[in-house]
Amino acid sequence: MSAAACIIDGVDPSPTTADRPRLRGYQKLPSRPWFLAPPLRVLPDPSADVLTMHTIQNRDAYETLVNDGVLIGDSALGWTEFQEAYSWMHRQMDHRLPGGPPRGLLWLWPTATQARLRDDAKHARGEVLLTVRVRRQRVLLSEFRDWHAVLNRHLHVPALPGESDEEWEARWNPLDDDFTARADPYRTVPIGEWPRDLRVEIESSWEAIFAPETWRTPPVLQATMRELRGADVVRAVRIR
Repeated sequence: MSAAACIIDGVDPSPTTADRPRLRGYQKLPSRPWFLAPPLRVLPDPSADVLTMHTIQNRDAYETLVNDGVLIGDSALGWTEFQEAYSWMHRQMDHRLPGGPPRGLLWLWPTATQARLRDDAKHARGEVLLTVRVRRQRVLLSEFRDWHAVLNRHLHVPALPGESDEEWEARWNPLDDDFTARADPYRTVPIGEWPRDLRVEIESSWEAIFAPETWRTPPVLQATMRELRGADVVRAVRIR
C-alpha cells in the first residue's frame, strides 16, 4: 500500500517498517458521531480480487492491533449459546482457507450499506469502525441471513432460481417439519453427539451459505477471516 493511500482518517501516512501498523492510538483517532462514522462512499464488490470491508472492534481489540500489528480473532469471546456454530465455522475455514493462525475468527461486512453501518455504529459508541482492504484468498464469504440456520440449528433449504418467497416457504415447510420431527429428541444434545445421519444431513445443508449460486438477490454477505493486520487498515474512526 502506498503512503498516499494511507492519508485517511486514523491512519498515519508517515513511513514505518513494513511489519508495523501505521495506525494512530485510540485516543488520537478522529471521533465521529455514530450517524457520521461510516465513510461517505461504500464500494461493495464481493467479486473483486481485493475486498473493501468494514468491521467494528472494541477499544481493547483496536489497541492490540496498534501495539502488535495484528489482531487474531477469538470466537470464545462471542455469545456462549453460539459457540457450537462458531466451531462449525472454524472447521469450514480450516477446509476452505488453509493456513493462518489456528482458531482465529474475525467478522466483517463485505457488502454493507451505509444504513447497515450506521445501525451497527449506533450500538457501538466508544468502539472503532475500521475500513480494511484484504485479498480475497484470505476471506471466506457467506450469506448472513442464511447463517442464521447454523446459529439456530435449522435445516438450510436454499431458494431455487426464480422462486418466490411464497413458493420457497411452501417447499421449505414440509422439509423442515420432517427434519424437526426426526431431530427433536436431540435438540438439547450437542450436534457432535447426534446420530451421524442427522448430523451429516443438517451440516451438509449449511454449506450452501458459501455458494454464490444459492444466495438471495441481493445477497447480504458477511466475511470471516483469521487475522487482521495493521497494514490492511485504510480508515479508523472512533464512534461516539
